[in-house]
Amino acid sequence: MTVKKAIQILDWWIDQRKQVMEKFKKNWDYKTEVEDVAKVMLQHDETVIFNLEKIREELVPNCSHPKKMIDTLPDGQKYCMNCNLDL
Repeated sequence: MTVKKAIQILDWWIDQRKQVMEKFKKNWDYKTEVEDVAKVMLQHDETVIFNLEKIREELVPNCSHPKKMIDTLPDGQKYCMNCNLDL
């Protein structure tokens, strides 16, 4: 798996968790006796999203992809030799 593919998977996973969390916030009735359960579940989801975003930050390079560091694989795919990201 390339770094680019891993970043795409993380982006998808983060978006899915955020969408579910938003639905949960809108549809959950906080006036019931299970309010504490709802808060714990939301806090858990927030922690998972935070962790996924931190992993993504580590994968996404802070690289300007200098021209001298760009190479091409035999199949024509360009990549940066500095950060190993597919371009």
